[in-house]
Amino acid sequence: MMILPKFEYKKAKSVAEAITLYQSKKGKAVYLAGGTDIIPLIKQRISTPSAVIDLKGIDELKTVARKDGWVEIGANMTLFELKNNPLIRDNFPALCESLEATACETLQMRGTIGGNILQDTRCLEHNQSLEWRFARGFCIRSGGKECNVVKGAKICFANYCSDNAPALVTLKAEASLAGPKGERVVALGSFFTGDALKPFATEAGEILTHIRIPAKKTKGAYEKLRVRESMDYPLVGVAVSAAGKGAKICVGGVGLKPLVYEVKNIEAGIKDIVDKATIDAKPVANAVVSPAYRKKMVGVLIKRAVKRAIGEGK
Repeated sequence: MMILPKFEYKKAKSVAEAITLYQSKKGKAVYLAGGTDIIPLIKQRISTPSAVIDLKGIDELKTVARKDGWVEIGANMTLFELKNNPLIRDNFPALCESLEATACETLQMRGTIGGNILQDTRCLEHNQSLEWRFARGFCIRSGGKECNVVKGAKICFANYCSDNAPALVTLKAEASLAGPKGERVVALGSFFTGDALKPFATEAGEILTHIRIPAKKTKGAYEKLRVRESMDYPLVGVAVSAAGKGAKICVGGVGLKPLVYEVKNIEAGIKDIVDKATIDAKPVANAVVSPAYRKKMVGVLIKRAVKRAIGEGK
């Protein structure tokens, strides 16, 4: 087992205190929520902070409530708590299924919704120990000159592998952020940059404080391709949320950022979405199954999710 390097540990009692602590470390700190993503990255020396700022003691980030036409979710709510929350379970089936599909219950009790959204992008050539990466030869993400998967490429092709973000995108969720420059709210669908080295449109020191979902009951489903039922990140993940005849579909786990599609008539327009999403998905050989299989499964999972969302299958 890899051992954690030395770093300074700070525990914040408020969002404002956490931001102040971050500023005092001059950009060399990271925030800690559940720790299921950042702690392995630090062990692998992929992330090398001088300080870790723990957000778990901030009570305002641990609530779920209806507020002004929205369901507002604190970013530090655990996945286990959320999937068992009646507001989530009764209104947002795509999100509830994505929570159930994330890792195993032991990790769901630790991991947070904010952490799942903000998890780093992943690649078999990068998410390894420092010794492994050194022996293999550093890829562009580790400071090398090119991608080790797509030879000659000068960009990173690591996959964004959140289970929960695609479901939230289909629900037209918004993200509330607080940082050194103040507070702001952004549509979650516009939160992803498509740059594997900087996957989120966040400013330095910003904290994801809440996720807001329009308080409207939906139909929905989430389908996931993985090797191990209880543990794996999605090799492909498809979320569908429908209200009336219209629906929003989001495909994750198969590239630099989620692919998003909207259809006015889910029954009549599904073939066009399947065709377009299959074309748009451009996986590379940086996961445990072949790019061709992952590409094929995009359409298969969309069809499955849509059928279950509109009540035509299980």
